[in-house]
Amino acid sequence: PHAHIRRLIAAVAGCALVVAACGSDDGSSAVDPAPTATAAATESTEAPTTSPPSGGGWIDGEPEWNGSLDGSAESFDAEATGAVPAAESRAADGTDDAVTAGESAESATLDEALAEEPTSPPVDRPIDTSPLRAGSVDDNADFTGFLAYLDRLADIGVTTRDFDPTGRSIISVVDEDGRPVPGIALEVVVGDELVTLRTTADGTARFHPAFYGAPTDGTVEFGFAFADMELVPVAAGDDVTMVAPASTIGDPVPLDVLFLLDATGSMGDEIDRLKQTIDFVAERVTALDPAPDVRFAMTLYRDEGDAFVTANYDFTGDIGEFQAALADVVADGGGDYPEALDEGLADALTQPSWRDPSNAVQLIFVVADAPPQVGRQVDVPYTDSVRTAIERGIKIFPVASSESDDQAEAVFRQMAQATGAPFVFLSNGAAGAATGESTDITSTDYEELALDELVVRLIAEELSDLNGDRGASGGGQVTVPTTVPPVTTNPDGQ
Repeated sequence: PHAHIRRLIAAVAGCALVVAACGSDDGSSAVDPAPTATAAATESTEAPTTSPPSGGGWIDGEPEWNGSLDGSAESFDAEATGAVPAAESRAADGTDDAVTAGESAESATLDEALAEEPTSPPVDRPIDTSPLRAGSVDDNADFTGFLAYLDRLADIGVTTRDFDPTGRSIISVVDEDGRPVPGIALEVVVGDELVTLRTTADGTARFHPAFYGAPTDGTVEFGFAFADMELVPVAAGDDVTMVAPASTIGDPVPLDVLFLLDATGSMGDEIDRLKQTIDFVAERVTALDPAPDVRFAMTLYRDEGDAFVTANYDFTGDIGEFQAALADVVADGGGDYPEALDEGLADALTQPSWRDPSNAVQLIFVVADAPPQVGRQVDVPYTDSVRTAIERGIKIFPVASSESDDQAEAVFRQMAQATGAPFVFLSNGAAGAATGESTDITSTDYEELALDELVVRLIAEELSDLNGDRGASGGGQVTVPTTVPPVTTNPDGQ
Protein backbone atom coordinates (compact mmCIF):
# COMPACT_ATOMS: atom_id res chain seq x y z
CA PRO A 1 0.00 0.00 0.00
CA HIS A 2 1.06 3.61 -0.44
CA ALA A 3 2.98 5.23 2.38
CA HIS A 4 0.15 7.70 3.05
CA ILE A 5 -2.31 4.83 3.55
CA ARG A 6 0.04 2.95 5.85
CA ARG A 7 0.40 6.02 8.01
CA LEU A 8 -3.36 5.96 8.71
CA ILE A 9 -3.08 2.61 10.50
CA ALA A 10 -2.34 3.07 14.20
CA ALA A 11 -0.14 0.62 16.05
CA VAL A 12 -2.22 -1.90 18.02
CA ALA A 13 -1.66 -4.16 21.05
CA GLY A 14 1.70 -5.89 20.92
CA CYS A 15 3.33 -3.26 18.71
CA ALA A 16 5.90 -1.02 20.35
CA LEU A 17 5.70 1.68 17.69
CA VAL A 18 3.34 4.60 17.36
CA VAL A 19 2.70 5.40 13.71
CA ALA A 20 1.40 8.89 13.05
CA ALA A 21 -1.27 9.69 10.50
CA CYS A 22 -0.25 11.22 7.22
CA GLY A 23 -0.82 14.96 6.88
CA SER A 24 -3.50 16.40 4.64
CA ASP A 25 -2.73 18.46 1.61
CA ASP A 26 -2.49 21.62 3.72
CA GLY A 27 0.17 20.08 5.93
CA SER A 28 -2.11 19.47 8.94
CA SER A 29 -2.52 16.15 10.71
CA ALA A 30 -5.64 14.13 11.40
CA VAL A 31 -4.30 12.44 14.52
CA ASP A 32 -2.76 14.06 17.56
CA PRO A 33 -1.75 11.32 19.98
CA ALA A 34 -1.24 12.30 23.57
CA PRO A 35 2.44 12.64 24.42
CA THR A 36 3.89 9.63 26.21
CA ALA A 37 7.42 10.86 26.69
CA THR A 38 9.67 9.09 29.14
CA ALA A 39 10.05 10.40 32.65
CA ALA A 40 13.53 11.59 31.78
CA ALA A 41 12.05 13.84 29.13
CA THR A 42 9.06 15.16 31.12
CA GLU A 43 10.14 15.35 34.75
CA SER A 44 13.73 16.49 34.66
CA THR A 45 14.25 20.03 35.88
CA GLU A 46 17.94 20.10 35.10
CA ALA A 47 19.28 22.25 32.30
CA PRO A 48 19.71 20.38 29.01
CA THR A 49 23.14 18.88 28.68
CA THR A 50 25.51 19.77 25.89
CA SER A 51 27.71 17.31 24.07
CA PRO A 52 29.46 15.40 26.87
CA PRO A 53 33.23 15.26 26.43
CA SER A 54 33.32 11.46 26.81
CA GLY A 55 30.05 10.76 24.97
CA GLY A 56 27.44 8.30 26.05
CA GLY A 57 24.17 10.18 26.35
CA TRP A 58 21.42 12.15 24.61
CA ILE A 59 22.73 15.57 23.68
CA ASP A 60 20.33 18.17 25.12
CA GLY A 61 18.34 15.39 26.79
CA GLU A 62 16.27 12.45 25.57
CA PRO A 63 13.59 13.60 23.12
CA GLU A 64 9.85 13.37 23.68
CA TRP A 65 9.01 10.51 21.36
CA ASN A 66 5.34 10.91 20.48
CA GLY A 67 3.48 13.75 18.86
CA SER A 68 2.24 14.73 15.42
CA LEU A 69 2.03 17.75 13.15
CA ASP A 70 0.16 20.72 14.58
CA GLY A 71 -0.85 22.28 11.31
CA SER A 72 2.22 24.52 11.11
CA ALA A 73 3.94 22.57 8.34
CA GLU A 74 5.41 24.76 5.66
CA SER A 75 4.55 24.88 2.00
CA PHE A 76 7.50 24.65 -0.34
CA ASP A 77 8.45 26.51 -3.49
CA ALA A 78 11.16 24.62 -5.37
CA GLU A 79 11.85 27.44 -7.81
CA ALA A 80 12.41 29.88 -4.98
CA THR A 81 14.54 27.61 -2.83
CA GLY A 82 17.04 26.16 -5.25
CA ALA A 83 15.68 22.66 -5.87
CA VAL A 84 16.85 21.49 -9.28
CA PRO A 85 16.39 18.37 -11.36
CA ALA A 86 19.02 15.71 -10.77
CA ALA A 87 22.07 16.65 -12.86
CA GLU A 88 20.29 19.77 -14.16
CA SER A 89 23.52 21.24 -15.52
CA ARG A 90 23.78 18.24 -17.83
CA ALA A 91 20.04 17.83 -18.62
CA ALA A 92 18.97 18.74 -22.13
CA ASP A 93 15.66 20.33 -21.19
CA GLY A 94 16.77 22.20 -18.05
CA THR A 95 13.45 21.47 -16.32
CA ASP A 96 13.03 22.40 -12.66
CA ASP A 97 9.80 20.55 -11.91
CA ALA A 98 10.02 19.92 -8.17
CA VAL A 99 7.15 17.44 -7.98
CA THR A 100 8.07 13.77 -8.01
CA ALA A 101 5.78 10.80 -8.27
CA GLY A 102 6.24 10.15 -4.56
CA GLU A 103 5.26 13.70 -3.63
CA SER A 104 2.20 13.81 -5.90
CA ALA A 105 0.96 10.56 -4.38
CA GLU A 106 0.75 12.39 -1.03
CA SER A 107 -1.52 15.13 -2.41
CA ALA A 108 -4.77 13.32 -1.57
CA THR A 109 -6.72 14.75 1.34
CA LEU A 110 -7.41 12.67 4.42
CA ASP A 111 -11.03 12.12 3.36
CA GLU A 112 -9.90 10.87 -0.06
CA ALA A 113 -7.40 8.51 1.56
CA LEU A 114 -10.03 7.09 3.89
CA ALA A 115 -12.45 6.66 0.99
CA GLU A 116 -10.06 4.23 -0.68
CA GLU A 117 -10.67 1.68 2.10
CA PRO A 118 -13.94 2.77 3.76
CA THR A 119 -14.67 -0.54 5.45
CA SER A 120 -11.16 -1.61 6.44
CA PRO A 121 -10.62 -1.43 10.22
CA PRO A 122 -7.09 -1.51 11.71
CA VAL A 123 -5.63 -4.98 11.37
CA ASP A 124 -3.89 -6.71 14.24
CA ARG A 125 -0.77 -7.99 12.48
CA PRO A 126 2.24 -9.57 14.15
CA ILE A 127 5.44 -7.60 13.94
CA ASP A 128 7.65 -8.93 11.15
CA THR A 129 10.93 -9.97 12.72
CA SER A 130 12.42 -11.72 9.71
CA PRO A 131 15.97 -10.58 8.84
CA LEU A 132 16.27 -7.67 6.46
CA ARG A 133 18.20 -8.41 3.27
CA ALA A 134 20.04 -5.87 1.17
CA GLY A 135 22.26 -5.24 -1.81
CA SER A 136 24.74 -2.52 -2.72
CA VAL A 137 26.23 -0.87 -5.79
CA ASP A 138 29.31 1.34 -6.15
CA ASP A 139 28.63 4.27 -8.46
CA ASN A 140 32.30 5.24 -8.47
CA ALA A 141 33.05 1.89 -10.10
CA ASP A 142 30.71 2.76 -12.97
CA PHE A 143 30.90 6.52 -12.90
CA THR A 144 29.85 6.96 -16.53
CA GLY A 145 26.74 4.92 -15.85
CA PHE A 146 26.02 7.03 -12.77
CA LEU A 147 26.15 10.25 -14.81
CA ALA A 148 23.80 8.72 -17.38
CA TYR A 149 21.40 7.73 -14.58
CA LEU A 150 21.34 11.29 -13.21
CA ASP A 151 20.79 12.73 -16.69
CA ARG A 152 17.85 10.41 -17.27
CA LEU A 153 16.24 11.39 -13.97
CA ALA A 154 16.67 15.05 -14.84
CA ASP A 155 14.91 14.44 -18.15
CA ILE A 156 11.83 13.10 -16.36
CA GLY A 157 11.78 15.93 -13.81
CA VAL A 158 13.16 14.25 -10.68
CA THR A 159 14.64 16.97 -8.49
CA THR A 160 17.58 17.10 -6.11
CA ARG A 161 19.63 19.92 -4.70
CA ASP A 162 22.27 21.20 -7.12
CA PHE A 163 25.13 18.70 -6.87
CA ASP A 164 26.82 18.10 -10.23
CA PRO A 165 29.54 15.38 -10.04
CA THR A 166 30.81 15.91 -13.61
CA GLY A 167 34.60 16.06 -13.86
CA ARG A 168 35.23 13.96 -10.75
CA SER A 169 38.87 13.12 -10.02
CA ILE A 170 40.06 10.47 -7.56
CA ILE A 171 43.25 11.27 -5.64
CA SER A 172 44.95 8.21 -4.14
CA VAL A 173 47.55 8.72 -1.41
CA VAL A 174 49.98 5.90 -0.64
CA ASP A 175 53.16 5.54 1.39
CA GLU A 176 56.53 4.48 -0.02
CA ASP A 177 55.49 0.82 0.22
CA GLY A 178 52.33 1.46 -1.77
CA ARG A 179 49.95 1.14 1.18
CA PRO A 180 47.03 3.58 1.40
CA VAL A 181 47.35 6.52 3.78
CA PRO A 182 44.05 7.58 5.36
CA GLY A 183 43.33 10.84 7.14
CA ILE A 184 45.70 12.94 5.01
CA ALA A 185 44.53 16.50 4.34
CA LEU A 186 44.89 17.63 0.73
CA GLU A 187 44.62 21.20 -0.49
CA VAL A 188 43.17 22.02 -3.89
CA VAL A 189 43.68 25.39 -5.52
CA VAL A 190 40.30 26.61 -6.78
CA GLY A 191 40.66 30.13 -8.15
CA ASP A 192 42.07 32.19 -5.29
CA GLU A 193 40.94 29.75 -2.60
CA LEU A 194 42.22 26.52 -1.07
CA VAL A 195 39.71 23.70 -0.70
CA THR A 196 40.52 20.93 1.79
CA LEU A 197 39.87 17.24 1.12
CA ARG A 198 40.77 14.33 3.39
CA THR A 199 41.51 10.75 2.41
CA THR A 200 39.20 8.02 3.65
CA ALA A 201 40.30 4.65 5.05
CA ASP A 202 41.35 3.37 1.60
CA GLY A 203 43.62 6.38 1.07
CA THR A 204 41.42 8.07 -1.53
CA ALA A 205 39.61 11.39 -1.83
CA ARG A 206 37.24 12.55 -4.54
CA PHE A 207 37.28 16.06 -6.00
CA HIS A 208 34.19 17.33 -7.83
CA PRO A 209 35.00 20.69 -9.43
CA ALA A 210 31.41 21.90 -9.76
CA PHE A 211 30.90 21.49 -6.00
CA TYR A 212 33.37 24.37 -5.53
CA GLY A 213 32.50 26.54 -8.49
CA ALA A 214 35.36 25.31 -10.69
CA PRO A 215 34.87 24.41 -14.38
CA THR A 216 34.17 20.75 -15.07
CA ASP A 217 36.63 20.72 -17.99
CA GLY A 218 39.54 22.64 -16.42
CA THR A 219 42.67 21.83 -14.41
CA VAL A 220 43.28 22.23 -10.67
CA GLU A 221 46.40 21.78 -8.51
CA PHE A 222 46.72 19.48 -5.52
CA GLY A 223 49.16 19.48 -2.62
CA PHE A 224 49.43 18.21 0.95
CA ALA A 225 48.18 20.55 3.64
CA PHE A 226 51.04 19.60 5.97
CA ALA A 227 53.98 20.12 3.60
CA ASP A 228 55.55 22.80 1.44
CA MET A 229 55.65 20.90 -1.81
CA GLU A 230 55.25 21.46 -5.51
CA LEU A 231 51.60 21.36 -6.49
CA VAL A 232 50.41 18.60 -8.81
CA PRO A 233 48.13 19.69 -11.69
CA VAL A 234 45.19 17.39 -12.43
CA ALA A 235 42.77 17.80 -15.32
CA ALA A 236 39.07 17.37 -14.54
CA GLY A 237 38.11 13.72 -14.83
CA ASP A 238 41.68 12.45 -14.40
CA ASP A 239 42.91 10.44 -11.42
CA VAL A 240 46.28 10.82 -9.68
CA THR A 241 48.38 8.96 -7.09
CA MET A 242 50.49 10.91 -4.57
CA VAL A 243 53.08 9.63 -2.08
CA ALA A 244 53.00 10.64 1.60
CA PRO A 245 54.45 9.41 4.91
CA ALA A 246 52.94 6.21 6.30
CA SER A 247 49.69 6.35 8.24
CA THR A 248 49.86 7.40 11.88
CA ILE A 249 46.51 5.86 12.79
CA GLY A 250 47.01 3.82 15.92
CA ASP A 251 46.52 0.17 16.81
CA PRO A 252 43.73 -0.63 17.54
CA VAL A 253 42.20 1.49 14.81
CA PRO A 254 39.94 4.23 16.21
CA LEU A 255 36.55 3.78 14.53
CA ASP A 256 33.58 6.13 14.88
CA VAL A 257 30.28 4.81 13.45
CA LEU A 258 27.16 6.99 13.48
CA PHE A 259 23.68 5.78 12.53
CA LEU A 260 21.51 8.55 11.06
CA LEU A 261 17.96 7.23 11.31
CA ASP A 262 14.70 8.44 9.78
CA ALA A 263 12.38 8.06 12.79
CA THR A 264 9.12 9.08 11.08
CA GLY A 265 5.96 7.00 11.01
CA SER A 266 6.59 5.52 7.58
CA MET A 267 9.60 3.69 9.03
CA GLY A 268 7.36 1.88 11.48
CA ASP A 269 7.16 -1.30 9.37
CA GLU A 270 10.90 -1.84 9.60
CA ILE A 271 12.22 0.13 12.57
CA ASP A 272 12.08 -2.82 14.99
CA ARG A 273 13.96 -5.04 12.57
CA LEU A 274 16.46 -2.24 12.01
CA LYS A 275 17.03 -2.08 15.76
CA GLN A 276 17.86 -5.77 15.76
CA THR A 277 20.14 -5.28 12.75
CA ILE A 278 22.04 -2.39 14.34
CA ASP A 279 22.31 -4.31 17.63
CA PHE A 280 23.89 -7.22 15.78
CA VAL A 281 26.18 -4.96 13.78
CA ALA A 282 27.45 -3.30 16.95
CA GLU A 283 28.27 -6.63 18.55
CA ARG A 284 29.93 -8.08 15.46
CA VAL A 285 32.07 -5.01 14.86
CA THR A 286 33.44 -5.23 18.39
CA ALA A 287 34.32 -8.88 17.62
CA LEU A 288 36.30 -8.18 14.42
CA ASP A 289 39.86 -9.48 14.33
CA PRO A 290 41.81 -7.31 14.89
CA ALA A 291 39.24 -5.48 16.98
CA PRO A 292 38.93 -1.73 16.39
CA ASP A 293 38.57 0.88 19.11
CA VAL A 294 34.94 1.43 18.12
CA ARG A 295 32.40 3.97 19.32
CA PHE A 296 28.79 4.30 18.19
CA ALA A 297 26.52 7.33 18.00
CA MET A 298 23.03 8.01 16.71
CA THR A 299 21.20 10.95 15.16
CA LEU A 300 17.44 10.76 14.60
CA TYR A 301 15.36 13.06 12.46
CA ARG A 302 11.70 13.55 11.64
CA ASP A 303 10.29 16.78 10.16
CA GLU A 304 9.04 20.26 10.99
CA GLY A 305 6.03 20.17 13.30
CA ASP A 306 6.84 16.80 14.86
CA ALA A 307 7.72 16.20 18.50
CA PHE A 308 11.32 16.84 17.46
CA VAL A 309 13.11 17.56 14.21
CA THR A 310 16.47 16.08 15.24
CA ALA A 311 17.80 14.26 18.29
CA ASN A 312 21.39 13.22 18.92
CA TYR A 313 22.99 10.49 21.00
CA ASP A 314 26.69 11.09 21.52
CA PHE A 315 29.49 8.64 20.77
CA THR A 316 30.02 5.90 23.31
CA GLY A 317 32.24 2.86 23.53
CA ASP A 318 29.73 1.18 25.85
CA ILE A 319 27.82 -1.06 23.45
CA GLY A 320 25.20 -1.99 26.03
CA GLU A 321 24.51 1.68 26.70
CA PHE A 322 24.13 2.37 22.99
CA GLN A 323 21.80 -0.60 22.53
CA ALA A 324 19.62 0.54 25.42
CA ALA A 325 19.24 4.00 23.86
CA LEU A 326 18.47 2.49 20.47
CA ALA A 327 15.78 0.28 22.00
CA ASP A 328 13.86 3.39 23.10
CA VAL A 329 13.56 4.81 19.57
CA VAL A 330 9.97 5.22 18.39
CA ALA A 331 8.81 5.88 14.82
CA ASP A 332 6.21 8.65 14.67
CA GLY A 333 5.21 11.77 12.76
CA GLY A 334 6.46 12.84 9.37
CA GLY A 335 3.22 14.04 7.79
CA ASP A 336 4.19 14.28 4.12
CA TYR A 337 6.64 12.07 2.22
CA PRO A 338 9.93 14.05 2.30
CA GLU A 339 11.56 14.46 5.73
CA ALA A 340 14.21 16.59 7.48
CA LEU A 341 17.24 14.74 6.14
CA ASP A 342 19.08 18.04 5.56
CA GLU A 343 18.81 18.93 9.22
CA GLY A 344 19.61 15.40 10.36
CA LEU A 345 22.82 15.14 8.36
CA ALA A 346 23.94 18.60 9.49
CA ASP A 347 23.44 17.57 13.13
CA ALA A 348 25.17 14.22 12.63
CA LEU A 349 28.32 16.03 11.51
CA THR A 350 28.35 18.73 14.17
CA GLN A 351 26.66 17.57 17.38
CA PRO A 352 28.33 14.27 18.41
CA SER A 353 31.94 14.35 19.64
CA TRP A 354 33.77 12.93 16.59
CA ARG A 355 37.45 12.17 17.04
CA ASP A 356 40.27 13.87 15.14
CA PRO A 357 39.69 12.87 11.48
CA SER A 358 43.43 12.55 10.89
CA ASN A 359 43.60 9.68 13.38
CA ALA A 360 40.31 7.81 13.04
CA VAL A 361 38.08 6.03 10.54
CA GLN A 362 34.69 7.74 10.47
CA LEU A 363 31.50 6.36 8.90
CA ILE A 364 27.83 7.42 8.73
CA PHE A 365 25.06 4.96 7.88
CA VAL A 366 21.88 6.80 6.80
CA VAL A 367 18.81 4.56 7.17
CA ALA A 368 15.79 6.19 5.52
CA ASP A 369 12.90 5.68 3.12
CA ALA A 370 12.30 9.25 1.92
CA PRO A 371 14.21 12.16 0.38
CA PRO A 372 14.90 15.47 2.10
CA GLN A 373 12.64 18.47 1.67
CA VAL A 374 14.53 19.77 -1.37
CA GLY A 375 12.02 22.61 -1.76
CA ARG A 376 12.71 23.98 1.72
CA GLN A 377 15.28 26.63 2.53
CA VAL A 378 17.45 25.31 5.34
CA ASP A 379 20.52 26.63 7.10
CA VAL A 380 22.66 23.69 5.96
CA PRO A 381 21.40 21.79 2.90
CA TYR A 382 22.60 18.22 2.50
CA THR A 383 24.86 19.33 -0.33
CA ASP A 384 26.87 21.47 2.11
CA SER A 385 26.98 18.62 4.62
CA VAL A 386 28.34 16.23 1.99
CA ARG A 387 31.12 18.71 1.23
CA THR A 388 31.88 18.84 4.95
CA ALA A 389 32.05 15.03 5.03
CA ILE A 390 34.49 15.11 2.09
CA GLU A 391 36.67 17.64 3.90
CA ARG A 392 36.75 15.40 6.98
CA GLY A 393 37.17 12.06 5.20
CA ILE A 394 33.81 10.70 6.40
CA LYS A 395 32.08 8.15 4.20
CA ILE A 396 28.28 8.26 4.04
CA PHE A 397 26.57 4.88 3.45
CA PRO A 398 22.88 5.41 2.67
CA VAL A 399 20.64 2.42 3.37
CA ALA A 400 17.42 2.93 1.39
CA SER A 401 14.40 1.37 3.08
CA SER A 402 11.04 0.31 1.64
CA GLU A 403 8.94 2.90 -0.20
CA SER A 404 12.03 4.83 -1.39
CA ASP A 405 11.24 6.58 -4.67
CA ASP A 406 13.33 7.99 -7.53
CA GLN A 407 14.07 11.21 -5.69
CA ALA A 408 15.18 9.40 -2.54
CA GLU A 409 17.40 7.02 -4.50
CA ALA A 410 19.01 9.88 -6.43
CA VAL A 411 19.82 11.84 -3.26
CA PHE A 412 21.13 8.75 -1.46
CA ARG A 413 23.37 7.86 -4.40
CA GLN A 414 24.70 11.41 -4.57
CA MET A 415 25.78 11.18 -0.93
CA ALA A 416 27.40 7.78 -1.36
CA GLN A 417 29.24 8.50 -4.61
CA ALA A 418 30.62 11.85 -3.45
CA THR A 419 32.10 10.39 -0.26
CA GLY A 420 33.37 7.16 -1.81
CA ALA A 421 30.80 4.77 -0.32
CA PRO A 422 28.48 2.27 -2.01
CA PHE A 423 24.72 2.80 -2.12
CA VAL A 424 22.95 0.20 0.04
CA PHE A 425 19.27 -0.69 -0.34
CA LEU A 426 16.90 -3.24 1.10
CA SER A 427 16.17 -5.96 -1.43
CA ASN A 428 13.18 -7.53 0.37
CA GLY A 429 11.40 -4.68 2.11
CA ALA A 430 7.65 -4.17 2.44
CA ALA A 431 7.44 -3.03 -1.19
CA GLY A 432 10.26 -5.06 -2.71
CA ALA A 433 13.67 -3.62 -3.53
CA ALA A 434 14.04 -0.12 -2.06
CA THR A 435 14.87 1.65 -5.31
CA GLY A 436 12.91 4.08 -7.45
CA GLU A 437 10.76 3.12 -10.41
CA SER A 438 13.32 4.63 -12.81
CA THR A 439 16.39 3.02 -11.25
CA ASP A 440 19.10 1.54 -13.44
CA ILE A 441 19.90 -1.13 -10.80
CA THR A 442 18.85 -4.67 -11.69
CA SER A 443 18.94 -7.86 -9.65
CA THR A 444 22.06 -8.97 -11.52
CA ASP A 445 24.02 -5.89 -10.36
CA TYR A 446 24.42 -6.90 -6.72
CA GLU A 447 24.82 -9.72 -4.27
CA GLU A 448 22.00 -10.05 -1.76
CA LEU A 449 23.00 -10.52 1.87
CA ALA A 450 21.41 -10.13 5.27
CA LEU A 451 21.61 -6.41 6.03
CA ASP A 452 23.61 -6.90 9.20
CA GLU A 453 26.13 -9.08 7.38
CA LEU A 454 26.45 -6.54 4.59
CA VAL A 455 27.01 -3.62 6.96
CA VAL A 456 29.62 -5.56 8.95
CA ARG A 457 31.35 -6.52 5.71
CA LEU A 458 31.43 -2.88 4.59
CA ILE A 459 32.94 -1.79 7.90
CA ALA A 460 35.49 -4.61 7.78
CA GLU A 461 36.51 -3.53 4.28
CA GLU A 462 37.10 0.00 5.56
CA LEU A 463 39.45 -1.35 8.21
CA SER A 464 41.25 -3.95 6.09
CA ASP A 465 43.68 -1.55 4.41
CA LEU A 466 44.80 -0.19 7.78
CA ASN A 467 45.78 -3.45 9.41
CA GLY A 468 48.84 -4.35 7.34
CA ASP A 469 50.42 -7.41 8.93
CA ARG A 470 48.51 -6.92 12.17
CA GLY A 471 45.51 -8.97 11.03
CA ALA A 472 45.39 -12.55 12.27
CA SER A 473 44.88 -13.71 8.71
CA GLY A 474 47.66 -11.44 7.35
CA GLY A 475 47.64 -9.39 4.19
CA GLY A 476 45.72 -6.56 5.76
CA GLN A 477 42.57 -8.65 6.13
CA VAL A 478 39.95 -8.33 8.84
CA THR A 479 38.34 -11.54 10.06
CA VAL A 480 34.55 -11.33 10.49
CA PRO A 481 33.35 -13.80 13.14
CA THR A 482 30.60 -16.20 12.15
CA THR A 483 29.31 -16.16 15.72
CA VAL A 484 29.35 -13.28 18.14
CA PRO A 485 30.95 -13.77 21.55
CA PRO A 486 29.46 -11.88 24.52
CA VAL A 487 30.40 -8.23 24.36
CA THR A 488 32.14 -8.45 27.73
CA THR A 489 34.63 -11.10 26.57
CA ASN A 490 37.90 -10.55 24.76
CA PRO A 491 37.12 -11.63 21.17
CA ASP A 492 39.63 -13.97 19.58
CA GLY A 493 38.28 -13.66 16.03
CA GLN A 494 36.71 -17.15 16.01
